[in-house]
Amino acid sequence: MKEATFNPKQTALTSAGKKIRQTILNIVHNSGAAHIGSAYSAVEILNAIFSGMDVEKIRRQAPDRDRVLLSKGHASAALYAVMHEYGLMDEALLNTFYKNDSLLSGHVSHWVPNVEHSTGALGHGLPVGVGMALGLKSKKFLTSRVFVVLGDGETHEGSNWEALMYAGHRQLNNLCVLVDNNKLGGVGFTDTICSVQNLENMIASFGFETFSVDGHDEEGLRTLLHKTSGRTSRPVAVVCHTIKGKGVSFMEDEEAWHYRSPNKDAREKALLELA
Repeated sequence: MKEATFNPKQTALTSAGKKIRQTILNIVHNSGAAHIGSAYSAVEILNAIFSGMDVEKIRRQAPDRDRVLLSKGHASAALYAVMHEYGLMDEALLNTFYKNDSLLSGHVSHWVPNVEHSTGALGHGLPVGVGMALGLKSKKFLTSRVFVVLGDGETHEGSNWEALMYAGHRQLNNLCVLVDNNKLGGVGFTDTICSVQNLENMIASFGFETFSVDGHDEEGLRTLLHKTSGRTSRPVAVVCHTIKGKGVSFMEDEEAWHYRSPNKDAREKALLELA
């Protein structure tokens, strides 16, 4: 598979993408939380996933519901903002994000209603997702899917490769792994720390049907997820080429926004760009 040639930095945000980013900006600013750059790169990925799911099954925790695991759990603000958009989290709870005594910590927690698994210790989401996919097959829930969103820096964790190897061996075609490939980790560019070039080919070698997409082209991603539902005999992996901090010019590709919380001035400037 050839390296992707598209430029996600030039992809225009949809109105939904802007709205979700505004929500993320407000809750992160109000609580002094970090990881807004990591949250912004994952917005379209998460929104594309949830838009194709039966949300009512999630709300009533039906055994045959689709599952979503945000393995890069430090981007919890993105997951919670998207859940809010689909009626899976009320505004009162959302506005407690990262505040004292809140269920909504800086990393994803299964104590939060409608969240499947606690994540943030990187490399834990995919092995659990593989187990969920196996469980759904054993119960004959053949149309249910498990979506796992990984960070590209998270692929440095060996547990992910063990899980990929086993998922390919078991031909878990109800598993869909999406890599948020923003190319920038918490301490620098991923290829400088430990190269993950040719990630598509690496994952494909484990028996996955692998795709490379513009991770901010929400409609294209939604179409791909629908196209691969039940129509392949192999697990699916989608390498989503994204921009850390996407949507706010002074946050894009800036490592500082992995940790920095937007102050009042930064929030106001960001809101102008997201208007």
